[in-house]
Amino acid sequence: MKAAIYSEPGGPDVLHYGDVRDPVPAAGEVLVRVEAISIEGGDLVNRRLTRQGENEVVGYAAAGTIAALGEGVDRLSVGERVATFAWKGSHAELTAVPAAHCFKVPDGLDIALASTIIVGPGTAAYALHLGALEAGQTVLVLGASGGVGLAAVQLAAKAGARVIGTGTKPESLEKLKGFGLSDAIVTADKPASEQVRALLDGEGVDLIIDNIGGDALIDALKALKDGGKAVLIGVFGGSSTMIDAGQLLKHRHTVIGCLLGAAMRDPEPRKLVEALFPMARDGGIRLPIDATFPLSQANAAHRRAEERGRIGRVIMTV
Repeated sequence: MKAAIYSEPGGPDVLHYGDVRDPVPAAGEVLVRVEAISIEGGDLVNRRLTRQGENEVVGYAAAGTIAALGEGVDRLSVGERVATFAWKGSHAELTAVPAAHCFKVPDGLDIALASTIIVGPGTAAYALHLGALEAGQTVLVLGASGGVGLAAVQLAAKAGARVIGTGTKPESLEKLKGFGLSDAIVTADKPASEQVRALLDGEGVDLIIDNIGGDALIDALKALKDGGKAVLIGVFGGSSTMIDAGQLLKHRHTVIGCLLGAAMRDPEPRKLVEALFPMARDGGIRLPIDATFPLSQANAAHRRAEERGRIGRVIMTV
């Protein structure tokens, strides 16, 4: 089969289009003939930092049609359309994934849109669940224009929350107001925490959804009200962030880690993700696509996915 592969980590140009062995589904897995691939933030991080084995295919999220079933798979059928998640393997014509990481795509939902649901909106839904969001609360979304951020803005607004979003591009944040964003914070101006406190007349937010990590999280915690929660999703700002334990104690803050891929087999996260597919089909959540490339142009697709100021996912088609 054809796939986008690399061995040494680096920029988008390390990717090349070549031939690799067809995957064979193990027990509990399904083989999917890929039609659409959603480029996720984790794909970009892995390509920049992680060395790959020979003929090892990268990529998290894809959607397509089941071509074969591994031993013991009984709730899915050959020919069904599914969206999938795995820690690697999406950037190819075929991918073998755990059956527990497959979600049926309902009739009427475009397969490209389906490929974007699990990682972005799925993570956002799980993060809001972990944060116990309630109607009338105020949510601060760090990195609001990314795939998880955009979905978090929509789902939080739909739940009746006031949504404040941060970003570096004023024009991108302005576009998010059409998706439910109440207030925009441009982080290049001055610390987000100061701007949030000023916006809320000195009060803090109930919940932080952090897609960035590092210094952005440390600063945002200053804008969290006493007893508030912060859900950590991204570590683009660094994975060794030092949080002031005294501050957590004094203000009764709760910081929660959210990694959907590690919890996808659990009933509650799976239920949350499953609910997003009919919601997307029926217009309850909007999933804009920024650009589409063939898999053979994976390096160009990754280059576009790394550009700031975009709204929507970059898709590769097979």
